Amino acid sequence: MTAPYDLSGMRIVLTGASGGIGSATARLCASLGAEMILTDVAENPALLAELRGDGRNHVFEACDVRDRAAVEAFCTRNFPIDALILNAGIFPREDWLADDWIDQFHHTMDVNVGGPANFVRGALAHMKARGHGRIVLLGSVAAHTGGTHAHSPMHYAASKGAVHSFVRWLARRAAPEVLVNAVAPGSTLTPMVAMAKPDALKDMPIPRYGKPEEIAWPLAFLCSPGASFMCGAIVDVNGGAFMG
Repeated sequence: MTAPYDLSGMRIVLTGASGGIGSATARLCASLGAEMILTDVAENPALLAELRGDGRNHVFEACDVRDRAAVEAFCTRNFPIDALILNAGIFPREDWLADDWIDQFHHTMDVNVGGPANFVRGALAHMKARGHGRIVLLGSVAAHTGGTHAHSPMHYAASKGAVHSFVRWLARRAAPEVLVNAVAPGSTLTPMVAMAKPDALKDMPIPRYGKPEEIAWPLAFLCSPGASFMCGAIVDVNGGAFMG
C-alpha cells in the first residue's frame, strides 16, 4: 500500500520559494522525499545548498511569474513535473485612494492571479498527458472575509478571491488526471503581516499568528497520495478566523 503522505519520487515545482511559507514548504516536501524545483524573483543559494544536503538534485531558478514566455520556458526545461505548488504572491500596502492605485491593482492581479495561470498554462497539458498530477494554489482567508484586519488591502482580497474562483474553475477542467486544490491561510508569521498588530487576533478561536510550517503541512498533504479524492477543495487554515 502507498504511504499516504510520502512524496518520494515526485518532482515538485514551488513558486515563491524564498518566502516564509515557501522555504518552509520546500524543506518539508524535500524531507518527505520530493525533488524540488524552486523559483522566486531571485535565486536563493543558501536554501538550495541546505536542501541538497539530502543528496538529491534540487534546483533553484529565478523566474518572474508575470512573464508568460519565461514561465513556459521554465516549465519545459524542468519536465517532468508531478506537482505545482503556486505560492508566489504579494501583499500590497498602497492606499486604494492613492492616485496610482489602479496601477498597483493591476500589478497585484498580475502576480497573484496571472502568475499561477501562467504556470498552469505551461504545465497542465504535460501533466494531463502523463496521466497524473497535482496543482495546489495559495488562497487566503481574505478571499472569504475581505481581510482579517481593517487595513487589509482591497486589491489583495480581490486577487485572492479570484484565486479561489480559479481553483474551482480549473479543478473541473484538469480532473481526473490532475487534481487541483488550495490552502487558504489566515494571518501567518511572515514579513507580509509586519504591519498588523498582534492584538488584532485576540478574539480569534486560536488567538495567534500561524507559523509558516502550519501552512506548509497542508500544502504538502495536497500533493500526497493521501489527498487522492480531493478536487476543487479550499482548505481553510486560519485558526478559526473563518469557518465556512
